[in-house]
Amino acid sequence: MRTPLLSAALLLSFAAAQEGLYDPAPPADSAFVRVLNASNATLGNKTVTAEKGAASAYVVIPQGDLTAKVGTVSGKLKVEAGNFYSVIAQGSKLVLLKDEGAENRAKAVLTIYNLSKTASVDLKTADGKTAVVTGVKPGESSSRAVNGITVTLAAFSGTKNLGSVKELKLERGNAYALVLTDSGLTITQSTTKTK
Repeated sequence: MRTPLLSAALLLSFAAAQEGLYDPAPPADSAFVRVLNASNATLGNKTVTAEKGAASAYVVIPQGDLTAKVGTVSGKLKVEAGNFYSVIAQGSKLVLLKDEGAENRAKAVLTIYNLSKTASVDLKTADGKTAVVTGVKPGESSSRAVNGITVTLAAFSGTKNLGSVKELKLERGNAYALVLTDSGLTITQSTTKTK
C-alpha cells in the first residue's frame, strides 16, 4: 500500500525525469538555421561554429529578419517559421539555402552543398555508376531522399572524383549534409530532426 507521501515523491521524480529527457519544444514561430564551413559565426545573438567543411548544429531562430555574420561577411536574411536553412559566405555576401527536411521517416535525406569553385558537381556512388544528385552549381545545394543503406559516395566533376565519404551508414529518418570545398568532401549528420 502506497502512502500519500510516497506517491507524491514518485510523481515528483517522474516529472523531474521527464524534464531531463526532452528539450523544450521551440516556439511555434521558429525557424532552424545553421552555418556551413565557418569557424566563427553569429546568427542573431547566438554564436555558432562549424568545423572546416562541415555543418554546425541547427539553432532555433524566431521567424523574420535575421542578422548574421559568417567569418568577416555579414548581412540580413529573412527566415520563415518551420523551415530549415543553411547559411554560407559566398564572396562578400551571405547566401541562405533552404534545406530539405526528413519528412519521410522511411528515407534518409542527402544534401550536397557546393562550396567549391567547381562549376558543376554531381553526387554519385563512388564507382560513378549511380547518380544521387547532379548539376550543383557553386553556392547552391541539392537534396534527395534515399533508402537506409551503407554506401560510399563521391562528388564528381565529369569523371573526376573531387572527394569521397567511405562506408556511410544512412539511417532512415535522418538528414546528412555533404559539404564540398576545394579541399574535399565532408559529411555531417543533422543534429535536429524534422517532426
